[in-house]
Amino acid sequence: MTYQDKIKQSKKVLEAIHGLKDDESIVVTYGKTFKGEPKEFSIRAYKAYNDEMSYSIWNSFQGMNIDKIGKTTMRGYTYDMMSQKTTWTFPLYEMNIINK
Repeated sequence: MTYQDKIKQSKKVLEAIHGLKDDESIVVTYGKTFKGEPKEFSIRAYKAYNDEMSYSIWNSFQGMNIDKIGKTTMRGYTYDMMSQKTTWTFPLYEMNIINK
């Protein structure tokens, strides 16, 4: 898949994320479970202290803050109890929006 194809495939998810208002969310699928079923994630928007929109991504019980959203990927991070930072890059072109 070329970079231009990734941009085109990511566009719908990217527009949905940027269209979120404070305290709204969308549900997307990304990856598969051990049983081969799609994993569902919720992308949530919230206003930060400076009135800018911030985002986080959650599965049923774990979440990550979104550090950066690019044209084809978004980067998430979290800290554990020992202040160890964990990062993950989510490819937007592999996500599908679920209408609920």
